[in-house]
Amino acid sequence: MFFGSLFMIVGLSGCVEEEETYAGFENLTFEEWPLTDCSTSTSPLRDIVAFKLLGVPYKWEEHFITMGTYKIYPDFSAAEGKFSSRDFYEKNQCSGTHGAYMNLIEGQTDVIIASRDISRNEKDSANILGVELETAPLATDALVFIVNPKNPVKNLSTEQLKGIYTGKITNWKEVGGEDHTITPYLRDADSGSQEKMETLVMKGLKMVDGPELVGSSMMSPYLQLENDEYGIAYTPYYYRTVMMRDLIEVNVLSIDGVTPDKKSLREGRYPFTSSIYAAVRKSESHDSMAYRLYEFLFTKKGGKMVDESGYIALQN
Repeated sequence: MFFGSLFMIVGLSGCVEEEETYAGFENLTFEEWPLTDCSTSTSPLRDIVAFKLLGVPYKWEEHFITMGTYKIYPDFSAAEGKFSSRDFYEKNQCSGTHGAYMNLIEGQTDVIIASRDISRNEKDSANILGVELETAPLATDALVFIVNPKNPVKNLSTEQLKGIYTGKITNWKEVGGEDHTITPYLRDADSGSQEKMETLVMKGLKMVDGPELVGSSMMSPYLQLENDEYGIAYTPYYYRTVMMRDLIEVNVLSIDGVTPDKKSLREGRYPFTSSIYAAVRKSESHDSMAYRLYEFLFTKKGGKMVDESGYIALQN
């Protein structure tokens, strides 16, 4: 079942066989490669870009540690350059959305791919340090709402969601479900998911104090809903469909009658469509490898890598 769904996802099929040249990166060495960082959900895209430009074969497999997500595994022994896994991950961190922005602001990394644009708090931190960032939307994602598979509710309106997360709606029977209290789970304050929830859905409304999630990782809502038939949570569409897939079973709700899928996201019909972003410091020299990598992400060949990762490229 898992392997069937694995190969049904367009562009995510196994090892890289095709060799392609990339103008400006033909003789790229690992020593020249800039420091990069990313969100948890954008790590596959960052890795695909790095592995292709550095000549490292890779494939998708279930994560051997968490056994709860799929990730990209490289074969460094077959890399064109001579560098180890440790070398690679020292230069290519994955600090989460907030961590990646703060590392970029503080000069600990050079270019990032993040699940959202810079936040107000991060801008304030940048202003204090006298740093300006250049950010731009790179690909389409969305915020989706998930429930336990036993929950009979399949669709919620935007107003019902707001009611649940402001505490005005407290029972599933109020939205067509069973007579039972709703448990609305929230993500941690600096996460990309929480930022999207506040800006795309709540839009200034005060959110109810939800119960604590088990852990603060992106898997936490899934682990919680495994055992909570009456909970509701939110997660990036990409993380659900590409990284999590069917390893933990949840139902994804349609919103205002629109099912979140690639077609509805591409057409902008799903109400909580969002973008992932690339960012670099404005002070970065345009001749630097960091800025050249940043620019490359928005080219046609960069867009092909975005599509291969499972995101929907804005540049094609």
